[in-house]
Amino acid sequence: MNPQSRKRVQLVAVAGVFLAPMLIAFGLHLANWQPTNKRNNGTLIQPPQSVAADAATLPDGAAYHWDDTEFRWTLVVIAGPDCAAVCEGRIAEAEKIWSLMTQKATRLRLAAIGVEATPALREKYPRIEFVRSDSAPLAKLRPTTPDSATAAIVDPAGLLMLRYEAGYDPAGVRQDLSRLIR
Repeated sequence: MNPQSRKRVQLVAVAGVFLAPMLIAFGLHLANWQPTNKRNNGTLIQPPQSVAADAATLPDGAAYHWDDTEFRWTLVVIAGPDCAAVCEGRIAEAEKIWSLMTQKATRLRLAAIGVEATPALREKYPRIEFVRSDSAPLAKLRPTTPDSATAAIVDPAGLLMLRYEAGYDPAGVRQDLSRLIR
């Protein structure tokens, strides 16, 4: 093989090394394949709905603002009708998620809607803010099944981003939050 054809083969080989990953990626895109570990566990709300204008209140009558000036995300537990044991379990799971976030925990708020803020619950779960809200986007997420609860994630700007159906996996919620909070 003469030097000129050897250089051509080397050029084609180098071009192949750089073009092959792009061709593979294009083929995977055409096949609509996505890696499973990059998908959300919750359902993305399209388009995100604003709850920032909602006139939510805390049990003491103070206003609760979904848009947070400290740039914190909010995990909201939304109780269904006659929610008792399941709601308390979901609230306990929310506190556990908060504690597992370690350094990122300061960037996460916890809220519960539709749960009566009894003194016993407020003492047992001090990180939970029991909120009264009439927001239409949040009301749509309220389960109709008795003794059930759903969850949602609200971003720091007050946009409803993700929702989790009744029976959601708290590990999936924590995984989504750890991706969102950097």
